[in-house]
Amino acid sequence: MKWIFIVFPILFSIQCIAESPDNVRLSTAKDSSLPPIRIGSDSQLFLDDYLIESMEGLTRKVQSVRKCGDNPVLVPTEPWEEPYAIVYGSVIKEDGLFRIWYYGSSGVCYAQSEDGIHWTKPELDLTQYEGLPTNIVIDRNAPQTAANPFEYFYELFGVWKDPIDPNPNRRYKMGVLCIQRNYEGPREDPFHHGQRRGLGIAASPDGIHWKEGFDFATEAICDGATHLMWDAPNEKWVVYGRTKYVDEQLLKIWDNEWADRYYWGRSVARAENDNLIDWPESLPGEAPRVMTSDAQDPPGTEIYGMNVFPYEGFYIALIQMFYNQPEDCFLDVQLGVSRDGVHFERVADRSPFIPVGGTGEWDRFNQSPANNPPIEVGDELRFYYGGRSYRHSPYDGPDKGEKFGAVGFGSILRDRFVALEASYDGGTLTTRPLLLDSIDLTLNAESKFGEIRVSLLNDQGETLAESEPIRSDGLKIPIQWKENPDRRIIESGIRVQFKIRNAKLYSFRQHPDDL
Repeated sequence: MKWIFIVFPILFSIQCIAESPDNVRLSTAKDSSLPPIRIGSDSQLFLDDYLIESMEGLTRKVQSVRKCGDNPVLVPTEPWEEPYAIVYGSVIKEDGLFRIWYYGSSGVCYAQSEDGIHWTKPELDLTQYEGLPTNIVIDRNAPQTAANPFEYFYELFGVWKDPIDPNPNRRYKMGVLCIQRNYEGPREDPFHHGQRRGLGIAASPDGIHWKEGFDFATEAICDGATHLMWDAPNEKWVVYGRTKYVDEQLLKIWDNEWADRYYWGRSVARAENDNLIDWPESLPGEAPRVMTSDAQDPPGTEIYGMNVFPYEGFYIALIQMFYNQPEDCFLDVQLGVSRDGVHFERVADRSPFIPVGGTGEWDRFNQSPANNPPIEVGDELRFYYGGRSYRHSPYDGPDKGEKFGAVGFGSILRDRFVALEASYDGGTLTTRPLLLDSIDLTLNAESKFGEIRVSLLNDQGETLAESEPIRSDGLKIPIQWKENPDRRIIESGIRVQFKIRNAKLYSFRQHPDDL
């Protein structure tokens, strides 16, 4: 199988001049030959520099999730779950009901909730435990039967509702890691001697009864912590799965003697297909890499996994970071961003989006994002994750806690992944030329105790329209122009300039018909 790489042209050159961590200047040479960018109806977030022509006095900051006060919201309460119940799995909201598939010690378990906080574990009686009904939907200890459609099940990835499969008996799909041990043959995993590994797929009409299992749907990606995404704009299923890659130059930069023993080079590769069951033939582990650690990471850092979802014209990644120094061995979650789902970059200063918990908290050392997009609850975006009180192996130092894993979530308000911030000295951002369909703009911002002023500029930098000062907080703050500007000024492209003082700007949007 041949992998096709798409190379996108570089449209502009950005020069970054770091004056201090809190005062970043970004500039580009104006090039009148570059066409204006048509931005459409999506919110325009500032996760990357694509829209920015110049920026001075502003800081781009990751906005970490606000963890739910009721965390953990789902804990291991049954003997077939203990010592952990974690979303190596998925949360889906449909028909007003939250549904979760999670991983316990005995396999894949199921629960449901009306609010996503208080969960019920139904007695399904598909699998019994010491004669009692359970909420197990895939019994990892069972032979290949109705309780386990896989012959080589090892670990849950997640569950998705398939929007395109015409067969109603295959409406739900489950992804798992399958491992055939003591294997000798042409399908041997390149990173695990004596094993055949691959993505297993099961199908179900209701998400409860899993009757069909395909152990090795593809081996292009064949390791744990794999995430799947339905890419609706391109009508493709995309798999972001773990691979291994050891960069010898990076090891020289890190210059640590522990590397030969502990460093695996965990990275993320990408594969795509029209459906999840019928994959083209591929060599084991041949999918190309799209995310690796680099010299900006602390020594020993590995990319453990990456959950990707489309959002407002972006592909946003929740990158599970593994800090693999022997005295660390913990995992948190950073943000990544892409415009095409292939070429990713880390966001801002790489601060954690889902940080580990502090002393006395349940999620001290190991966060794993659920295998699904954020759940929308009003204007809130919920990010479910599995948290653990113990470090990843091979940690063998002091301060070891009991093994406990559970499910919680953290939230942000819509669009508020990153903020462009300025203190009282102020800062300015000017976009590249944009093709707007309307000069009716709204801001997602916090400026109640400061202000934001918006201007529309022509190619010569002349101000054609200027807003009243914006001194409020909100997700859809309408811009009021000082005068009624001629709407024809946007016909050939126009720059939008934001002057920010003691305020945060998250995004802007045009023609907000839903106000």
